[in-house]
Amino acid sequence: MEEKSAENLEKVQIEGIIEKDKVLVRSLEGIEEFYNTSYIGNLEESEDKNQILILDPIEVLLLCERRRILLWEDNDKNKSQLNFEKLITYFSKYEEELWQKYTIYMDLRRRGYIVRSGYGEGIEFRVFKRGANFNEDSAKFLIYPVFEGYPIELRDLDKISRVALSSRKDLIIATVDRLSRPIYYSVRKFEILNKDISGDIRNPTPPK
Repeated sequence: MEEKSAENLEKVQIEGIIEKDKVLVRSLEGIEEFYNTSYIGNLEESEDKNQILILDPIEVLLLCERRRILLWEDNDKNKSQLNFEKLITYFSKYEEELWQKYTIYMDLRRRGYIVRSGYGEGIEFRVFKRGANFNEDSAKFLIYPVFEGYPIELRDLDKISRVALSSRKDLIIATVDRLSRPIYYSVRKFEILNKDISGDIRNPTPPK
């Protein structure tokens, strides 16, 4: 798979406001650049009926790494601007295993996939095919991260595999090795009751 060149990224920088574990973008330019163009964030309506873009920590980190967003300590421009390392430290208070999740998210985005938040219950991301419209099309893959020290229970794997099967999506188990490299496993069938486990394939890259 070809990775998108950083040279092709827009250079527009948008100001954001930190509110606990989220970042808010209020400008129409920011909404156009991040949501409509890059499929990042979620739109909500403010009390004055204006649209606000809500960014999760991993999305903020991606935009910071790409030098697309500007954030300041305590949202005060008289204080220091927050860089990638400072944002990692700050958001790690709210997001467990933030770095590992970001590594997977960043890798999928670099491969050209549209990545949206998952359903909960451990399903961290929904991944759409390249060129898809996430407002109209269905996700192709469900990403379930598993990290060292947090083993997955068989009952949980059975549950999420049923969710993927019922929604006609491919379940992908994602992890990060000691060199911070994402590894993906495609789980095509899992049945505890019949003691039948098949289709577990180690893939260095997500399936096409």
